[in-house]
Parts: sequence; C-alpha cells; structure tokens
Amino acid sequence: MHFSRAHFNELLFYGFLGVFGTACHYGVLFLMVEWGGSPVLAATSAGFVVGALVNHELNRRFLFHRTERSYKDSASRFFIVAAFGFLVNLLAMYVLTDVLMAHYILAQLVATGMVFVMTFIFNKLWTFQA
Repeated sequence: MHFSRAHFNELLFYGFLGVFGTACHYGVLFLMVEWGGSPVLAATSAGFVVGALVNHELNRRFLFHRTERSYKDSASRFFIVAAFGFLVNLLAMYVLTDVLMAHYILAQLVATGMVFVMTFIFNKLWTFQA
C-alpha cells in the first residue's frame, strides 16, 4: 500500500475521531483505578471495551461511511481488529506497569500509540474495505 496524502488525511481524521473513544477509555481507567481501587489491567480492559464501542460508531458514521460492507460485516471485522488491539494494549500495559514499573497513565499513552497505528491499518485495509 502506497501511503498518499489522502491516507495521511484519513489517519489524521481517524486520530481526531479516536480522541473521543480514547477519552472514554482513559476516563474509565482513571475512575476505576483512582476511585474504585481496581487493578490497572482490569481498568484498562474495561476502558478499552468502552472506547472500542465509541470508536466503532464514530468511524462507521464519519470516516468509513462509504463502505459497501453491511453493518453486521463491518462491525464483526471491527471487533476482531479491536480484540487484537485489546491484546496488544493489555500486553503493553502489563510489560510497562508490572515489569518496567511505569506509571499507569504513561504506560497507557504508549500502549494507545501502538494500538492506534495498528488498528488504523487493519481497519482501513480489511474492516471497511469494499
């Protein structure tokens, strides 16, 4: 795949939309850890699921709305990609917080960057591709 200016613009818009899902993810993470006393891995897992639901709707409606795939088909593919992203996020959070002893918010920023790039590529090329 050649990375054109149009792809770059899509990536920027994907990031813009992702801010909303990411805010939901971080909100759940923060509330569960700071107010609920939940373990970081449980909190980031719950936050990830909430963020993925928000991101699917935003991406389906505003970025990849021209897809010819049915809602059911694109949602199934989106959540397969999200499940992979979930595992990448969980592994990154484990390594960064439990092994390297990084603060959970810093660790989440790194994990989010990793998942962002991976999910954009898979969602563009597979989930919403006609």
